Amino acid sequence: MFTFDKADRRARNMSEMMDRLGLDTDAFAHRRFGLDLSSAIRTCQFCGADELCRDWLARAAKASAEAPVFCPNATLFAQARAEQAAS
Repeated sequence: MFTFDKADRRARNMSEMMDRLGLDTDAFAHRRFGLDLSSAIRTCQFCGADELCRDWLARAAKASAEAPVFCPNATLFAQARAEQAAS
């Protein structure tokens, strides 16, 4: 069931995950006309691991080289990090 509380928590999780990965959110938003950001947001909003994600963020280091394996956006975030590093 969709609730605004869940949506807000998942958006905070995604924002914090991107910060931990060192992703430039402005650059990420402009990749391929923002389609990647839209896809990442949608994926995060329907992810069933939001509590696991919140727990991981609470325990993990403040910087990380990659998203945890349970993250459905891990591949997209890795691609964005690689593109960011190349530019």
